[in-house]
Amino acid sequence: MAKRVVKRSEREEGQGLLEFSLVAVLMFMLIFGIIDFGRLFFAYATMSNGVREGARYGIIHPNEDADIEARAQAMLVILGGEAEIQVNYPGGDDLDEEPPGCIFPHRCRIEVVATSVLDVWTPILPALPLEARATMHFE
Repeated sequence: MAKRVVKRSEREEGQGLLEFSLVAVLMFMLIFGIIDFGRLFFAYATMSNGVREGARYGIIHPNEDADIEARAQAMLVILGGEAEIQVNYPGGDDLDEEPPGCIFPHRCRIEVVATSVLDVWTPILPALPLEARATMHFE
């Protein structure tokens, strides 16, 4: 059998390169989007673990807000950026009456909140704000 030789016209010479460039942009956007979603999930899981660790430390060692923040921040170092840590005592506004079963006056619960911003690699997405919070009761 004889091979058939197909000659392309001058208009079709860059067609493959153009098609690849259009598809490559979409493919890389999809790949970086998947990677960013994985980073977002990892960052949120790490922040949640950090605030739980801080809240757990806070119910064992109350009235040590700086140590609670340091304990939570130590878990968040892996994210590479700074996270703002807040320690709150919800329900402590009612100074007239102490909740039943509360060992520490006006402090039966502790809430640790971490907020941070995750810079994404996908160029069309802005930096994503993250917030994780944990509330625990004093033992």
